[in-house]
Amino acid sequence: MNNEMTRTNMIIERARIRRGLKRQRTFFRFAAALLIAMTIATFTLSISSFASEKDADKPHYKYYTSYTIDQGENLNTLARRYMTKEYSSKDSYISEVVSINHLVSASDIYAGQVIILPYYSADIK
Repeated sequence: MNNEMTRTNMIIERARIRRGLKRQRTFFRFAAALLIAMTIATFTLSISSFASEKDADKPHYKYYTSYTIDQGENLNTLARRYMTKEYSSKDSYISEVVSINHLVSASDIYAGQVIILPYYSADIK
C-alpha cells in the first residue's frame, strides 16, 4: 500500500510539473507575441513619423484662388477651409483676405461675389 501511495504521489507530482511547464510555455508565447506586436507598432509609427517630418521639410508655396461666395458664407467659414499653418491666426488670414480684395471690413462680402483667397501648398502648380 505504501508503494502504491508513493507511485500515486509521483504521478500527481509529474502532472503538477507538466501543468506548470505548460503554463510557463503559454506565458512565454504570450510575452513573445506581445514583444513582436510592440516592435511592429514602434517600427510602423517611426516610419509614419519620418514620412510626416519629410513632408514638413518641403517648402510651401503661396498661391491664390478665386472663390464665389455662397449664401450664408462669411470670411470665418472660408478661413476654416483655406487657412494653413503658415498663418499665425484666423484673424491674420482674414485680414489678408480683406486687404487683397480691397474690402472695407470682413463683413463687406455678399453671395455671388468673387474674391481671391490665399493658401499655401507644398505642390508646385
